[in-house]
Amino acid sequence: MSLYQGAKVRVGTKLSKEFPVKVGVHQGSVLSPLLCAIVVDVVTDGAREGLMNEILYAADLVLVTETMEALSEKLIKWKVAFESKE
Repeated sequence: MSLYQGAKVRVGTKLSKEFPVKVGVHQGSVLSPLLCAIVVDVVTDGAREGLMNEILYAADLVLVTETMEALSEKLIKWKVAFESKE
């Protein structure tokens, strides 16, 4: 918690006033990719079909299908998975 107390932002050569950090992690934090992977894994559990059908890397997603119709169906499935967890 002490890491996030008294947060400031540098703009050019000046520092902002301190502000409270209530959500999120510092950019470049080792927690960021880990937390992202955990959340995406839980949220998309019902939408995932496995490697070579979906490829997740950081904040990117590649969906692989043989037809445009199948791609549209898969995209809708993933969209619903993410939107249902709001």
